[in-house]
Amino acid sequence: MHKGKVITKKGKYKLIDCDICKFKHIYPIPTLEEISNFYREKYFKLIKKGDRAPEICRQMAGGKESKFEIEWLRNTLYKDILYIFEKNVRKKPKLLLDIGSGTGVFLDYMKNAGWEVVGIEPSEEGTLVSTKSELNVYNTSLEDFIVKYPKYEFKFDAITLINVLEHVPNAVDFLKLSKKLLKKNSGIICIRVPNDFNKLQKIAEKKIKKSLWWVAIPDHINYFNIESLQELLESLNFKILYSTADFPMEFFLLMNDDYVKNPEVGGNCHKRRVSFELSLPDDIRREIYRKLSEIGIGRDCLVFAKVK
Repeated sequence: MHKGKVITKKGKYKLIDCDICKFKHIYPIPTLEEISNFYREKYFKLIKKGDRAPEICRQMAGGKESKFEIEWLRNTLYKDILYIFEKNVRKKPKLLLDIGSGTGVFLDYMKNAGWEVVGIEPSEEGTLVSTKSELNVYNTSLEDFIVKYPKYEFKFDAITLINVLEHVPNAVDFLKLSKKLLKKNSGIICIRVPNDFNKLQKIAEKKIKKSLWWVAIPDHINYFNIESLQELLESLNFKILYSTADFPMEFFLLMNDDYVKNPEVGGNCHKRRVSFELSLPDDIRREIYRKLSEIGIGRDCLVFAKVK
């Protein structure tokens, strides 16, 4: 039975700071069937409308906007993930599983970097885009993938969960299943989630006088920060290898650029953030964001952990 302080409510759902799980999540937790239906039928439609996953929305926009977004990700987030993986995975061939692979942009990047890649994507639309690019992507859930394809048990050198764990009904069980696909004693998992309820976010909330704008019910089920994500992984017998954050978008709110109320302002803020990151050498950018993560600041957190 989940229990804890109630932070907010929406419809039948409460967002609680769970005493059992040690991280925040909504309750009652949607069933796997409810979530699966949501992603099959509604998620990509919401993305196209701009109501969810702005990175994916910009990737799917086509033209200059899509190219701009993909090049930025390749030169920042994707490059950083590859950097940590290459430091920790020496033997070849190197096999990666991207769970929730979307349109396959990250898989394509890793494939071009010399990795063998497999994706799992529950939406038909995302899978179709990926397979057109000749990527090996399965249109299924993690739960069904493990049952249908036992050949992959303990097979992967690395697994990525990029903006996935916040969406799953049971984060603990999901990570336990993911662990069954990693090589014993050497497999690495990389998780990126929003760094929610962080100190800067709460300061910005008071500044713009809009409460909890980052809460997205019902599809954002779990709400982590850097500390709670690390603690969850350690409780499942992972060893933390590396933790970092990214640009604190709340900086813009504190400088009176209210992207929460005005999407056009948000688009301009994003371009300024991209310009800042691409102007920095990789080592300087990584050091800045790693230091920010040590005090819990950054819009997203990125944690790498190894199977013990």
